Amino acid sequence: MRIPGAARAGIGLLIIGAFAVGIGSYYDRGAIALYGLAMVAGGFVLYMASSIIAKRRLQG
Repeated sequence: MRIPGAARAGIGLLIIGAFAVGIGSYYDRGAIALYGLAMVAGGFVLYMASSIIAKRRLQG
């Protein structure tokens, strides 16, 4: 199964955002943790949207 480029970018944002949240929480930097949370949310939305679009193209 081939993964679309947007889905790969979404997974990358999820991973990098999770690291940012972890580092921000560890060093007690709320701004970094909040920025990481936004990255995680954006990555999740991007991954889900691209996966749904790819599945619809495959079916029809």
